[in-house]
Amino acid sequence: MSNPDSSPRIDNRTSNHRRQCSRRLALQALYQNELNGDDVELLCRQFEDDDFWPKCDEDYFREMVFGVIKHCGYLDMLIENASDYPIDSIDPIELSALRVAVYELTHSLDVPNKVLVAEAIQLCKKFGSSDGYKLVNAVLDKLIKTINRLTAAELASQHERE
Repeated sequence: MSNPDSSPRIDNRTSNHRRQCSRRLALQALYQNELNGDDVELLCRQFEDDDFWPKCDEDYFREMVFGVIKHCGYLDMLIENASDYPIDSIDPIELSALRVAVYELTHSLDVPNKVLVAEAIQLCKKFGSSDGYKLVNAVLDKLIKTINRLTAAELASQHERE
């Protein structure tokens, strides 16, 4: 007889893995957008051929890519205020990872802080420079300690209306 409590746990793990794949593709899409300024819709469609596409949450991927691009100014302001470096001196991979994580920090209140930090660090270790994850960790740590997520979400919403 199966345990009735095991099904939600498996569904939750599957959902978490799908979001993890979505973050990976979003990082790559945002990096590409940072370098080339590609049309966002075309950019998203390009990733439908990626090996990770069937494993990702397509809606979450699109939400992150469109959301980060739409709120880029606000996200960059938060990042720059928490960093010892100006935005234009941050490596594009680390910057893309930070934007994804800060977007989740301000817009996806269901994602725990430790998850968004761990995911950003993991992506930087995979795609970024050898020590880039240290900057990402420091910036996210400072943001998490200094901002209230609900207040940040409200400010993001106000920024969106401007």
